[in-house]
Amino acid sequence: MNLLLAMILYLAVGCGEWYLALRRTLACARGEKTLLVCIVFIENLLGLWVLSNFIRTNNWVLAVCYSAGASAGALIVAMNSPEKSDEASRPPTSRSRRRMKSRPQSLISAVLERVAQIPSRRPHLSIHRGFRRVEHPG
Repeated sequence: MNLLLAMILYLAVGCGEWYLALRRTLACARGEKTLLVCIVFIENLLGLWVLSNFIRTNNWVLAVCYSAGASAGALIVAMNSPEKSDEASRPPTSRSRRRMKSRPQSLISAVLERVAQIPSRRPHLSIHRGFRRVEHPG
């Protein structure tokens, strides 16, 4: 195979494989199980094909092209992802402001939130006091 054609092929395979890898992460986060399984299958086939060809040829130029394609695949996903909104980039506001803006809470969630705010007090047991009460057999 012509070296230029092989370089383009490895570049395309690297780009496709890393695009699939990042898409797999998204499918996993969204709970798309069928898509996740299909992506992993295709991704493993591509990776094994690249590995077997590299072992046979030991051509580092093609390995660099594959890595460049992988970088391009990650860049494509990064460019297509939505930007953070202003609300997500702002520092968190104080709790009271958030409560005023949020919807009314149910009685259960209000009670649970109050219980979570109560500082917990753990009883401390002194080692000496604990061992004074221990009776030794015999």
